[in-house]
Amino acid sequence: MHRKPFQRGFTLVELLVVIAIIGVLVALLLPAVQAAREAARRAQCTNHLKQIGLALHNYHDTLRSLPSGWIMKTGNEAEWGWPALALSFTEQQPLHDKLGVIRRRLWDVVRDTTDQKLLQTKLKMFRCPSDITPGLSPAGLSGLACHRHFQCDGCDINFELATNNYMGNSGFFDPSGVNEHNLEILRTGVLHANQAYNFRDITDGLSQTFLVGERDFRCRAGVWAGSRNPPGPDMWGSYHIRGRVSVKVNDPRQPPSFCSETSCTEGFGSLHPGGAMFLFCDGSVHFLQNNIQYDINGADPQSPAGTMDFNQMGAYQRLGMRNDGMTVAGY
Repeated sequence: MHRKPFQRGFTLVELLVVIAIIGVLVALLLPAVQAAREAARRAQCTNHLKQIGLALHNYHDTLRSLPSGWIMKTGNEAEWGWPALALSFTEQQPLHDKLGVIRRRLWDVVRDTTDQKLLQTKLKMFRCPSDITPGLSPAGLSGLACHRHFQCDGCDINFELATNNYMGNSGFFDPSGVNEHNLEILRTGVLHANQAYNFRDITDGLSQTFLVGERDFRCRAGVWAGSRNPPGPDMWGSYHIRGRVSVKVNDPRQPPSFCSETSCTEGFGSLHPGGAMFLFCDGSVHFLQNNIQYDINGADPQSPAGTMDFNQMGAYQRLGMRNDGMTVAGY
């Protein structure tokens, strides 16, 4: 009688043990893989900010000043912001020329059914790879709660602009309306309405003042073109392209559906664990942690008549102001 050769296989118990071991190994390796991917994304984000810094320095060298933070006129009419004003220094001269930046108003381009498509150009330099913000901003009729739409007077309510993760530093205050935006006492940052500062105006020092910082999806990001209503209030005004330091980095408050609280929609934030990247005026890029010293010393960001004791301000506030006379070590 012929016997079949003995064949050994896995028992059910052995198979389950192997699967369990593989599961444990994957669970141990996954955080390391995710950390490596985030490190790569953070390096890319740093590089984008350095490119922006180089572009703004070239702008300054050529025109003897930084660009205005944003153009502002009266009315709910879209105007250019600093990223668009600096396009020709970011290897985007053809786009700059087609848009007619300065020669035309952003409001005119948004309402031009042919040229408005240029505003949907997705510029890699202005996007952080760690962020999940869509490539185009939500339309005014999208139904999304508390989003940063681009619904200006006479504009197509369904039109979406290309998004941007990098906001200009406008310092401490939160001015309202054209008159307050024009008050020099409220211009404590670097990028402001209708104002082109020179490096010599940054009296605290270029290495002691940041120029641009991140804003992510949770904080409602922005667009690179400009603002839909520059003198308007809240997150729908010039906060499309600027942020202020009277709001915490990655402010933990979630904005309610009706957006009555600013949280980080008017500040800075990122999806990098523990903080956000900032471009300083000297061209260097630094990671500022969420727990960086924050203290507004009871000052009211909405009050142009308020006084501030710079000595009592937090390190974060001082790094965001170009002329407070204070230096910060070890940020």
